[in-house]
Amino acid sequence: MEKQSKPEIELKFPLDEPESMRKRLLELGFVSRGKVFEYNLVLDTPGRDLDSQGRLLRLRSAEGFKLTYKEPLEEGGLSQRFKAKKESELELSSLDTMRHIFHRLGFTAERAYEKYREHFTRENDVSAEIDRLPHMGWFLELEAAPEKIEEIAGSLGLQMSEGLRENYFELYTEYCRKMGCEAGDMRFSDREKDTG
Repeated sequence: MEKQSKPEIELKFPLDEPESMRKRLLELGFVSRGKVFEYNLVLDTPGRDLDSQGRLLRLRSAEGFKLTYKEPLEEGGLSQRFKAKKESELELSSLDTMRHIFHRLGFTAERAYEKYREHFTRENDVSAEIDRLPHMGWFLELEAAPEKIEEIAGSLGLQMSEGLRENYFELYTEYCRKMGCEAGDMRFSDREKDTG
């Protein structure tokens, strides 16, 4: 099934106590849609043309396969406060076949990342995710209209000034810079990979 192009406005917050945040989300009327393990593969040209234009082409495996394309959202000022993109998504029957097609079209540069995610929803297109990332730990991601993100963040005791607009690869690149390591794929080691 195809998801028509729609605005995606979100903000991430680092978490020290994910279980406490989970309880607070439920108290605010969010409903958990379950936990999944995600494998994501971001494709680009060898010259990283999509990345340089703020675009993303991603294949995802998590209870099925999805193709996602994101591009900048031309909405004055939003990208200064939130991660704001226009997103189109399509369900796939085969991740490997789609990957092969993209390779043949010249999208041969790849980066992989994994995460454990619990997805929460609330009425009026409001969603929240509690994510566990390799090496970097836990994050809360809020997706909604800007005023709703501000309202929910306040209800959760979060400071908007601490919200992060960067995607997980950008955060990982900065993490590796601080740690003095190479920012390659973002994957769990065997000892980290558990029930999430």
